[in-house]
Amino acid sequence: MVRPAAFLRGVHEQFGDPVTIRTFWTDEPMVLFSGPDAVREVFGLDPAIAPAGQSWEFLRPFAGPHSILLLDGEDHLRERRLLQRPFHGERMRAFRPMIADLAERELMSWSGRVNTLARMRELTLEVILRVVFGAHDDAQVRALRGVIDETLEGVRSLPQVLGMVLIRRDLGPRSPWGRFRLAVERFDTLLLELVARRRAQPRGDSLLELLLEARDEHGRSPTDRHIRDQLVALLVGGHDSSAAALAWAFERLARHPAVHARLAEGDPAYLDAVVREALRVRPALTIAPRRLLAPVRIAGLALPAGIQVAACLWLAMRRADLWPDAAAFRPERWLEGATPSGLSWIPFGGGVRRCAGAPFAEMEMREVLRVAAQLRLRPVRPEGERARRSMLVVIPNRGGEVLIG
Repeated sequence: MVRPAAFLRGVHEQFGDPVTIRTFWTDEPMVLFSGPDAVREVFGLDPAIAPAGQSWEFLRPFAGPHSILLLDGEDHLRERRLLQRPFHGERMRAFRPMIADLAERELMSWSGRVNTLARMRELTLEVILRVVFGAHDDAQVRALRGVIDETLEGVRSLPQVLGMVLIRRDLGPRSPWGRFRLAVERFDTLLLELVARRRAQPRGDSLLELLLEARDEHGRSPTDRHIRDQLVALLVGGHDSSAAALAWAFERLARHPAVHARLAEGDPAYLDAVVREALRVRPALTIAPRRLLAPVRIAGLALPAGIQVAACLWLAMRRADLWPDAAAFRPERWLEGATPSGLSWIPFGGGVRRCAGAPFAEMEMREVLRVAAQLRLRPVRPEGERARRSMLVVIPNRGGEVLIG
């Protein structure tokens, strides 16, 4: 948990692929696979015998019972179809100018020493509040931001969350679970009020209203509580993970002036290459687990029911046998036409559980880095930052610190 990247690198070097580990958030051992063929098999497992939602059950108190994060099978596919609608085509491209404007306003205010993780958390949350929740005036953004920040701080430390979920002892408002429960209640009140307001007075310019327009196979609209859980899934998937990915990108660019200089030339293909390489070499997520309810065979190995199996995203994208000079941050590799199988580049997971918002996340990253190309970035220290875990994501241990100017 403290040094996930070093741990994964060490077990791979010592034991190869696959490797069995134990984690404190599951009782079962977990078998990690990183080869593209094995990853394909993991992503292709029948959710009836390898549900992914059970691996994230500890998020239920915050995510809610309708969350795409916890569902499997047809229920998951139904939620996925609903959430994917706004993230493609003209609907998604219509949000690009707003994101570009927010990025310009944020980055052009920087000077001196900047903790990019903290600033990207602020920026990606504002993007969600305006694009997803439909908050427009600054007062509404501030009100939502305050409650959401308080709630996310309560769940950002994974060990603390797991302890609360396992114990769930409310010893009053000052106890960890009591504070967490009260924060979620305040968050829910604000979010449900926003949903009711948008339902009564639609404006037609946010992802929330696209969700409200949806109908199930019986022509029924989703309940407010259902919409609440979908919004939380978008918040969980699009806030901390996007902020972490962007902080890592700044951390890498500050230490690779040649890459930053070429980025400043404005070549769209190179910008795409920088985004893909940043997501490859410093992914925000490390594993995509499933819990086996029945025996299966993966990569020719017989695996029993009752264990966890996972595609290891971090290892898959850093395998020396697939990626020449795998640890290097070298965007040029994406322009040379010699990249490995698509299942070796999986920062958003894969299969039916690939992040529904991946196209939006990549577009957001491009717009932010397009502005970042105009800055003069320098590292605070010459050595690169180590990875540490925060909630579900892996972040730079010093927050992706850079010097501006």
